[in-house]
Amino acid sequence: MKVAIVSDTYIPQKNGVVVFLNDFLPRLSEKAEVVVLAPNETSEFKKNQIGNITEYLSPSLPFPLYEGYRMATMHRWQIKKIFEDEEVDVVHLHAPVLLGLKALDVAKSSGLPIVITYHTHFPDYVSHLSKGIIKGRMEEFAKIPVKRLIKTVFSKADIVTVPTIALKRELEDYGLKRVEWVPNGIDFSKFERKTAKVDVRKRYRIPKNAFLILYVGRISFEKKIDVLLSAYKKISAEYENAYLLIAGSGPYLEDYKKIAKAMKLKKAIFAGFVPDEELANYYKSADVFASASDSETFGLTFVEAMYFGLPVVGVNKLGASDVITKECGLLAEAGNATDFARCLSFLIDHEETRKKLAMGARKKSREYDIKNITEKYYKIYKKIIYKK
Repeated sequence: MKVAIVSDTYIPQKNGVVVFLNDFLPRLSEKAEVVVLAPNETSEFKKNQIGNITEYLSPSLPFPLYEGYRMATMHRWQIKKIFEDEEVDVVHLHAPVLLGLKALDVAKSSGLPIVITYHTHFPDYVSHLSKGIIKGRMEEFAKIPVKRLIKTVFSKADIVTVPTIALKRELEDYGLKRVEWVPNGIDFSKFERKTAKVDVRKRYRIPKNAFLILYVGRISFEKKIDVLLSAYKKISAEYENAYLLIAGSGPYLEDYKKIAKAMKLKKAIFAGFVPDEELANYYKSADVFASASDSETFGLTFVEAMYFGLPVVGVNKLGASDVITKECGLLAEAGNATDFARCLSFLIDHEETRKKLAMGARKKSREYDIKNITEKYYKIYKKIIYKK
């Protein structure tokens, strides 16, 4: 079997889709030949061979509305030639935007089986991409054509996969019929292979007996770090021993640093970019993991934190509401800093509950092992190839 993987975001970019693909592709290549079509970081076209994976990296341009993303300029005829030359059996699109939509048209006209994975909840980006012009009731109205477009595009697939049950219900409400739940997976063994020993608390002068709240992820508008900072502000006066460590980089890093400074949050620390080989140390150093993001279609960092035995705090919307159960963490009302602060305070005050949630988190994280997820996708590929 030969599988074409098409993604509008790829290494060296750093986001949930790329993290998943980095773990998924090596495992998939053990069962099938893999052809990857994705944007290059430069204006050059590159073809790379990495074991059983062939990469076709398209010249690209910066995406003007969202920093860090690239627009691939590969033409339809080039995509068609790659599919024909490689004799691909199935096409799997991940969060299709520009390159993905072109590949969708080519695959459809060529009669190839198609899988689309819904990684990005596009309606939640309406306000930001309009630079704040569309908001309030106008934003809700503007989401209507976005939802219709999702239905039109994704209905062309033989199967649409979603990482959470909540998203499955939502896409079915849009009118999509062939939607299957397949969670994103993580290769947990990478934390053992790549880990370099770093004393995170010593690096940032955090006392050993301090209560450390950790956020790991992209520093961008949709992650709602302003809500996390507001929640931390509410508890910092009562719990002087509580620290907040925000690990990651992104276009809003300097903005959030200014917000934290204006709030006089002296124990809120921005670590910036964290290399993969150091990431495990950050999870191991913390007492609780927290993210107020309300647009997560899955939330890989929640699962990573759970693997290291951290109770997790998220919001009751989309991916977080699926991943976080009463056995492993707490859910706050989306966008409500006061409720988020309540969850954090509860975990600070109740050590025995934290221990129980830590045990539950470790157990639940195993459900998302990349081996199991790869096997699920392999069965989907075989099923739709057989039908075609």
